[in-house]
Amino acid sequence: MRAAVPLVASVLVSLLSAATPCHAWDHGDRQAYNNKMSLLKVLVDGAKDRASNSGDLETLCLLMSIGNDVTSQYVQLNPADQQVKIRLSNMKTDMTSCLALMHQLDQSI
Repeated sequence: MRAAVPLVASVLVSLLSAATPCHAWDHGDRQAYNNKMSLLKVLVDGAKDRASNSGDLETLCLLMSIGNDVTSQYVQLNPADQQVKIRLSNMKTDMTSCLALMHQLDQSI
């Protein structure tokens, strides 16, 4: 189960970096951000199902962390986008909850 985490991470990073040209972030391209987040949403939804069925919180937390990083980069380049700032705050809360639950489960084993 833990061996799949690096594989998922490497595939996701390659997909996200290939999804748009690098210069798209330089221009604060909201569409590029939306495309990346759409891909992540599909992966996170699958990871939620997997976590429910098998207890694999590591993959879910990893994908949530990647979503936070992508959103944080976008907010840094587009500080006036209040909608995404609020989304980032909520995403950080969700990821913190995921990590806390994962830690709690590790302690109980």
